[in-house]
Amino acid sequence: MYAITLSTIATLTHNTTAITMRTIITMHHVTITTKTIAVQILILEDAADIEDNMVNTIKAYSTKHVL
Repeated sequence: MYAITLSTIATLTHNTTAITMRTIITMHHVTITTKTIAVQILILEDAADIEDNMVNTIKAYSTKHVL
């Protein structure tokens, strides 16, 4: 994905002004940042699910809850 982005930027460099180039780079940066934040949120949600599952498993095998 990044290779395509970099090659696109390199190609556009020859055909655009500096202002347009900055706009294109900024848009790509925002897209990458947004995707990074989304992945971080998914990782945190997965970690919370794992923690919940661990607590439930411990309760299920706990002597206090079995008896």
